[in-house]
Order: sequence, then structure tokens, then C-alpha cells
Amino acid sequence: MNSEVIKNTAADSKTAYMLTRELMAHHNALSIFTTTEDRLKELIDSGMLLSYTLYYDGKPSGIMNFFFKLTTFTGRKILYIEDLYVREEYRGKGLGKVLLNKAREIAKDTDCEQIELKCADWNKASAEFYKAQGMKNENEWITFTLDKTLF
Repeated sequence: MNSEVIKNTAADSKTAYMLTRELMAHHNALSIFTTTEDRLKELIDSGMLLSYTLYYDGKPSGIMNFFFKLTTFTGRKILYIEDLYVREEYRGKGLGKVLLNKAREIAKDTDCEQIELKCADWNKASAEFYKAQGMKNENEWITFTLDKTLF
């Protein structure tokens, strides 16, 4: 396996956008995906979003987009993975683990309390992958959201 994970810069935003958009298509979420390539470039350039592209044999094969949030429980950061995606033709090669190991490395190097992500309840294959990597389903806390139309 010849894989490499590269931190994206604003110059890489076209590839990062393409892969992120593919993930949204996989989730049947293109109708609510309003981020533009320019906006993704701004987020990467500002450091608000950290983005890494996975290359397999020199071809863009996956993406991981994340940011840090703070927990007042410990006063430490949480590495929150917003997007973790491996193109379908590259699945089953251990590439998801390569991306998650990169997240582990970054979390350790930046003194994070934990790594967190959300998984769609219908996405059983991903849920099983996360469990196999030592992640657990958080059942104690329920996520509530407030849509922008209400503020």
C-alpha cells in the first residue's frame, strides 16, 4: 500500500472541495451542501478548518476535515472530525484507518482530550469501522440543534 496523507493549503482547495462534495453526495446531502470551493478555501486558509487529503498511489483517494473545540470538563481540546471519507473504489485497503491514525497523531501532538465525530445511523459499515478502531457510541448525551431560521 502506497498511501500518503497531506495537509491541505488554500492551493489544495479544489481537490478538498471535490472530495468533500463526493462525501455529501454519498450522504444524499447535496441539497443542503451550500459550501463553495471559495468558502472551503477561506476556511482552510484561515485555519478554522484543518483539511488533509489521502493519496493512494498518487491519486486523491480520501479526505479528512476537522476542527478543534474546547471542553470545559478538562479544559482541553477535542479534535472534531467533520468529514472522513474514502472513495468507494479505494475502500477495503485500510485507508480509513490511515486517516484516523493521522487524526490520532494530531490529537496526541496537540494535547487533545478526545477525538469525536458523528456517523449517520444508516451508515452501518462506517459505524462498525469506528468501533473496530476503538471508538464508542456516545449514548449519554443527545445532540440538539437550532436551525438558523429560528435566530
